[in-house]
Amino acid sequence: MTEDREIKNYEKLAERARTMKTYPKFFLTISICLAFSTAAFAGCKKEAEEPEPEVTTGAEAPPPEPEPVQIEQVRCELQRVYFAFDSAELDETARATIQEAVECFRGQGLQVGLMLTGACDPRGTEEYNIALGERRASVVREYMRSLGLNSRRVSITSVGEEMATGTDEASWAQDRNVNPSRE
Repeated sequence: MTEDREIKNYEKLAERARTMKTYPKFFLTISICLAFSTAAFAGCKKEAEEPEPEVTTGAEAPPPEPEPVQIEQVRCELQRVYFAFDSAELDETARATIQEAVECFRGQGLQVGLMLTGACDPRGTEEYNIALGERRASVVREYMRSLGLNSRRVSITSVGEEMATGTDEASWAQDRNVNPSRE
């Protein structure tokens, strides 16, 4: 009897993990904790003692230090990608948006990971919308991979209709998207 209860508990946990509803909140919590920890450790850093200046005779003057060269690095951004109702297919606008971002990332090398979060409008069942959001994020990741971006640094999740705010067709169109963020 205890074994059956453990199996049912395991199945419930597995189902919860599949819905991925808690992942965005989990990542947000971890990110906030890491930011606070980093700030706390930065404040605890001991200041290094400055070495005493060397005594010189004045005969030899050190060469002037060259001016540091400022290299401006463009921050690559992937804009939201929008989808049609009940679809996980990329249209031409979405493909152009993704291609522009991939070219930027490829030129600089993707140093951090990307999290692609698929979302839906509130129509449909919760399970269907979670799956559709995940398919949308997966399609964006696969298109990025087909353009030559290392997809191992790109992870996906889905919030289904959880974050939907629309009340009519025009605002629902804004809810049907894949939203990228840096990990």
